[in-house]
Parts: sequence; C-alpha cells; structure tokens
Amino acid sequence: MRCKSKGKVNEMNLDMPSHISDDHSLVLSTTTIMKIAKEQLKLYTSQNHDAYSIIFSPLIADLGLSPQVTEEVELVLLLLVSAEMLANRQLDCARELLNLCINFSLSAGNPVQRVVYYFAESLQNRINKGTGIQPIAAKIDAVNPNIMEDVLMDPRTDVIETEQMLPFRKVTQFTGIQAILDSVKSFKRIHLIDFGIKTGSQWTILMQALVGNGECPPEHLKITAVGTSLIRMQEVGKRLTSFADTLHIPFSFKTIVSDLRHINKDLFESKVGEVVAIYSDSRLWTLLAWPNHLQSLIQVCKSLDPCVMVVTEIEANTNTPIFIDHFNEALFYYSAIFDSLETCIGWNHQYRAVAQGVYIGRCRGRRKTTQVGYNTYKDRLQDNQPNILHQFTKRNSPLY
Repeated sequence: MRCKSKGKVNEMNLDMPSHISDDHSLVLSTTTIMKIAKEQLKLYTSQNHDAYSIIFSPLIADLGLSPQVTEEVELVLLLLVSAEMLANRQLDCARELLNLCINFSLSAGNPVQRVVYYFAESLQNRINKGTGIQPIAAKIDAVNPNIMEDVLMDPRTDVIETEQMLPFRKVTQFTGIQAILDSVKSFKRIHLIDFGIKTGSQWTILMQALVGNGECPPEHLKITAVGTSLIRMQEVGKRLTSFADTLHIPFSFKTIVSDLRHINKDLFESKVGEVVAIYSDSRLWTLLAWPNHLQSLIQVCKSLDPCVMVVTEIEANTNTPIFIDHFNEALFYYSAIFDSLETCIGWNHQYRAVAQGVYIGRCRGRRKTTQVGYNTYKDRLQDNQPNILHQFTKRNSPLY
C-alpha cells in the first residue's frame, strides 16, 4: 500500500504511521487507509454529495495516492457510505452498495480487502435479519460463536501455535501469570479460578514458576475451571494433572459447568486456608448485554475475597446505542487486528485462517445493544472490589 506523494495526505493531519522506502513512496497501514477514507467522507458530506456521486467523485485523485491505495480508499469509502445509509434506514441502497463491497473485496486478500469483506457481510446480514430475509449461505469463514469455547480449548497444534504467534496474546498472558505468581507465591495452598481456561497451557508456566520458588513450594494447587463444555474441561484437567505429576505438585482440578450469568459463590468449594486468585481472559465482555448479570458476577468475585483478580479485557467504545459510532470504532479495531495478523502471520500462512476465525468469530455472539460501555464496566469493577488488584491489559474491542 504505497503513496507517490505525501503532500496532500499530510495536509489531512492524520498522524499516520509510515515508512519511507528507497523509492520514496509511503507505506500506509490499514488504519491509515480508514482514516483517509473517513476524512474523504466528511469532505463529500460537507459538499452535499449524494451516495452515488460520492462513489464516482474525482476528489480522491487529488490526494496524490498510488493507484493501489486509491482503490483501497475507494473500497473503504464504499463501505462507510453503506454504513451511513444503513444508519439512515436507506436499506435498499445500502444493500446494493454492500454487494459492490463484497464483489470488490476478498476474505483472502490484503488487510483492507479482508476488513471490508467481513464488515460488508456483517452489515448485509444485519439488514437481512432486520427485514426478515434469510441469507442463502454464510460466506464468512468465522467460527460459529456457539462452538467458540470448544475452539479455544482445542489442544490442536494450529490453535496453540496461532496464539503463540501473536505478540499481544503473549504480552497479556505472561503479564497476567506474573501478577498471579507475585500475589500467591508466599502461600502454601492456592486456589486458582479461571473463567475461561482455554487449553490450560498458561497454567503449566505458573506450575513451573511455583516449583522454582524454593523458599515456599506449594502444598496444594487447585484450579477451578468455569465453562459450558464439560468434556473439553475434563480433557484440560487430565493434561494439567499429568503435568503437575511430573513436577510433583499436589494438584486437583475442579470444573463448574455453567454460563457466567449463573455463577454463585457456593459452586467454588473454597476451603479455609486457601488463598484465592481469579483469572478472566476476555470473558467479562460477554456479559455487557446483561448488566445485571455482570454486576452479580462481580459481587460473587468480591465474596470470594481473592488476593488478586487478573482481568485481560477489551477497551473500545463499541457498545454504544448509536450504530454508526460503534461501527466506526469496530472498523478501526479490526483494521489494527488485521494489520497485526498480516505482520505476525502473513496472508498466505497456513494458520492465518485459524486466527481470522478466532478473532472474527468470537465477536459475533453478543450483539445486543446496551448503554453499558467499557468505562462503565471498568468503573463497576473498581467500585465493587476495592480490595482486589486489577490488571487491565488493554486491547481494543471486538464487540461489534
């Protein structure tokens, strides 16, 4: 994605990341492409252009962009106009433009094309659902949210390796583990509660660190996993038990088969003398559609009196009741995600489809509009649990 000249683009004050190559062309990130398109939409709107004149307007040519970048800006602009029409209930026009977006983009293309493709499909499904039209076939290669828990708990090599190839996953995971280790290493009996254990591989790191703590080796480590897939959790428990045996750590694994909305304190079987640590990796956002249940879960956590609660969670204002606002917020989030996937995995890597399935698919379950946004959610945690250390590892929100 290159630009022949910086002059007109820099006049837009986009504060964009760039790298000047030997041929003095500008490499633009996907988020920068989105910013350019959004600025162009503002310009068109201020001049009272209608939708179709916006599409065929020559104004983009004045920016001095290369042909490839021009095409990408035009494609994003097409998507933005489609979203504006949907917000204004111009459904027929929005559907026509979304069909163009889908025809001109690819789920296996460059990051801009992939973002436009997925968003166009989602907006089209939104229109169809609102008008009672059943989609002919689902084209999006996202993971069905109903089986997302199974996918994230799958010990297959491709799932594990995909997670390990993404730096933001490593940073959030190791930061959380270190926070727990620092808080529990001086205790003999440790009860770790995990609201979404996935493959459980993160806790092998904690076990090794506890064993290496010669001053106070644990007398017993108990992990309680919360989830809806009993078979998967039992498989995780067997692997962790086997690993603990190799390290000679007294270990027990408990399961709570329940949705987070129906958790209560009595399910955890906490014992006197145990220090409790709670770990929640990108799980609490699923309760934003049910603020009362989120409040209830926080109260349960408080009643367990943990010495530490580690929350790795999303941060973006994508849960607002105004459609176009959370659309734009989510668009920039996915632009950053797809740039990251492109850099860390590459467009033709065998595991890229897995990563797209996980990071696109996990966002498609809860779409219920609610007034509760991230800041309200964070405030509730802080207000209700002042005695708990919160490690908020910031990431953008997939809650579109």
